[in-house]
Amino acid sequence: MTRHAAGLIVTPALSLAIALAAGAAPAARTHDDGAATPRVAAATPAAPVAPAAGRYKKNGSNCEWDANDSGPNQCTPAVKGRFKKDGDSCRWDANDVGADQCRPAGGRWKKDGDTCKWEAGDNGPDQCNPRAPR
Repeated sequence: MTRHAAGLIVTPALSLAIALAAGAAPAARTHDDGAATPRVAAATPAAPVAPAAGRYKKNGSNCEWDANDSGPNQCTPAVKGRFKKDGDSCRWDANDVGADQCRPAGGRWKKDGDTCKWEAGDNGPDQCNPRAPR
């Protein structure tokens, strides 16, 4: 691409970006047939995203999510996530926080080296606590 061709692309784009940043809408234009091009509204800046409320707090021997508290986490749970109700089933969501909404009928938490993991095909008492602080 030549410098001249780049200038033909960059200059109008830069002018439009400056106009939108300043909150100005381009003026209406009239075509040869007399029809006016409608004004284009300036882009509205997005509202700032507030940090998610809540933090992990120690509660006895558990590290639990408290959605109504703020500040730094007091702990990190051994296993991040929770069981969630999904229609008639109960599934693990590793990217969610909060109290479990359910617990599958079968399965248990098993110790696997230094980790605690869910074994759906196993039964018996839990061997570890997924809410224990790390």
